[in-house]
Amino acid sequence: MKKHYMVEQAEQIMEPYLADLKAIVNIDSGTYTKAGVDRVGAYLQKRFQEFGFSTSFDKQDVYGDHLIAKHTGSAPHGSRILLIGHMDTVLPDGDAEKRPFTISQRNGMQIATGPGVLDMKSGLLIGMYGLHLLMQAQQTNYQQITCIWNSDEEIGSPASRPLIEELARQSDAVIVLEPGRAIASVVSSRRGSGQYRVEVRGLASHAGVEPHNGRNAIHELAYKVLGLQAINGTIPGVTLSVGTIRGGERTNVVPDFAYCEMDVRVSDQSGLKAIEAAIQRVAAKTYIDGTKTSVSGGMRCMPFERSKRNEPLIGLAKEAGSELGLKIQDLGSGGASDANTTAAAGIPTIDGLGAGGGLAHNSGEYIELDYLPTRIALLSGLVARISADPRFAATS
Repeated sequence: MKKHYMVEQAEQIMEPYLADLKAIVNIDSGTYTKAGVDRVGAYLQKRFQEFGFSTSFDKQDVYGDHLIAKHTGSAPHGSRILLIGHMDTVLPDGDAEKRPFTISQRNGMQIATGPGVLDMKSGLLIGMYGLHLLMQAQQTNYQQITCIWNSDEEIGSPASRPLIEELARQSDAVIVLEPGRAIASVVSSRRGSGQYRVEVRGLASHAGVEPHNGRNAIHELAYKVLGLQAINGTIPGVTLSVGTIRGGERTNVVPDFAYCEMDVRVSDQSGLKAIEAAIQRVAAKTYIDGTKTSVSGGMRCMPFERSKRNEPLIGLAKEAGSELGLKIQDLGSGGASDANTTAAAGIPTIDGLGAGGGLAHNSGEYIELDYLPTRIALLSGLVARISADPRFAATS
């Protein structure tokens, strides 16, 4: 089968793509390393400007500055498309020096390794270069493309979420550049992610002289933890994991306070209602008289559900893949991303347009280089189809 012309175009820009990837992978940019994230942002701003985008930064005090890049297309009433990616990683300072960007062979396949190479510095460049190819081919039949490269996604986007919501409301479609699972896949749903806390208050007393006068909060919490963990696996599409327990200050004092924190993932709104009700039922049951239990916390991001609103984007991705000889599968993911935010805001959203690879958040993280030109061409093809589809024409 003859290569698609856009794949051939993508192959021709692999040398500068890989040079850019090496440069940003070799910068430590953990979420809390503001200076490093800002260095990545400054590097990518320069590349955006060379590609013809206007750029600005949303300045931050604690986290890195969020980079915004925009390009005005040739269709004043055409689609407004938002691309989202993140510059931060989960990795510590010094990791880039220990295991810098490296190209090697594995099982007959060319790969690249290095901190953040998959999640998601390669995805940022797929977005930039995919759009650049369209601009070079004068295929800019959209009103505007906006890219937001944020700095805090790995901790739930606390500082960038309002900005993402604002930009999403100004858009007709959203493409998120988190890693794909394979060359022929996109992500069409993600579970919502939440953190909940159960606190128990008891009564302190001397553990040796009058333990009978105390109300042991840890003892009560132990029953609650067993009850909470037993919920896991009982509600379709929902997981619950008790991750931390704290309580007591001294061994010779009956503890009057203890708490546990848990991670909750849900696939849809019905699962969310069911798990919250189940948590409350466990918390409401008292095993040791005189103790009181409370529940706090909630969802950090709502589920990104498969929906009729998002189906047209999935269809266009499959069309773009078919033209490249790919049979695109739309997959679900247990992890959350900024797609959860834009989907919950009611904007048609598709995710997983980043690179193929594996072992994200792991020292062995890698991307598959042989497939990169095709993934870039897939992004270009999807943007071109959204631009040509009247269902995504701007309404204002």
